[in-house]
Amino acid sequence: MVLGDLISMSPWVPHLVGLALGCIIGGGALYVAIAARDDLVRSPAAAAAPVAARPGPVLTEPVAAQPAVQPIQPPPVAPPQFLQPDAAALPKVYPDHTPELHKPGSGIAGTGFFVAADGSLLTAAHVVADCARIRIASRWMQPTSAETIAADAVQDIALLRAHEATPPAVLPIGRPAGLDGRLFVLGYPESGGPMVATETWAMLENLRFQPGPAELTDPRRVIWAAAPAIGHGFSGGPMLDPRNGQVVGIVRGMVDSTRLHSVRAAIPASGLVIGPGSSPLHAMLRREDANGDVLPALGDAALDNARRATVHVLCLY
Repeated sequence: MVLGDLISMSPWVPHLVGLALGCIIGGGALYVAIAARDDLVRSPAAAAAPVAARPGPVLTEPVAAQPAVQPIQPPPVAPPQFLQPDAAALPKVYPDHTPELHKPGSGIAGTGFFVAADGSLLTAAHVVADCARIRIASRWMQPTSAETIAADAVQDIALLRAHEATPPAVLPIGRPAGLDGRLFVLGYPESGGPMVATETWAMLENLRFQPGPAELTDPRRVIWAAAPAIGHGFSGGPMLDPRNGQVVGIVRGMVDSTRLHSVRAAIPASGLVIGPGSSPLHAMLRREDANGDVLPALGDAALDNARRATVHVLCLY
């Protein structure tokens, strides 16, 4: 019996044939899909074995995000603090007068300079400590008496007043024009004349001390200067910056700078002097209401004013 005879025998036969053909086609497609997923048809043992890498995306377990690793930064390096703002670290300063060691009738000499028309003058405090009498003199004025108005032993500053004196010249106080440069210094050392101040030049050395605490490096607070010619008798003398014609400090004494030089070679090993700067000088004048408002001169006129304003100070015990 052929296919045509079956079709002609009953109307349901074509439906049965179509259903059979659909099953055959669908089964083949399902087999192809399953064959493409070989991990579904492998045995349990084969499934446990590692799977060889093949092209395509690989699905993995989600991994928690790791924080970004920050590079390790080295700790900041502090600038060299070879000087500390305490008395133990300061070098020894000469002279270091001890008034109680002086016998009655003896005396010491130093330098001072006029800062106001009323006869006010500045000097170093150690020059006039515990004096029984103070006398001042110079080429431009007769010897006369002076008295101590105020003294700051820490800064080593003293304010004197000569009530009977008419100052030949008055010097202004001001800040240095820079961290380095030349300073004009006057004083009355033992090797000089008693009525004419000895002159010398110094080099401002504050730049060599930086970095460091401002108490010891700011030239408005303290002056460091290289001046090998300065010795005993210069204490209290003015240090004048010729670039602006102002007194920027006074001589306190010589410094033993051996240790400082060993730490920093740029600092002079000898010939170094130290003194209070313009800030403590201004503070002294303000506290005592001393009129130091003087216009500065420049050039040769500034140096000449310094010569005329500087006096020899004698402390008698």
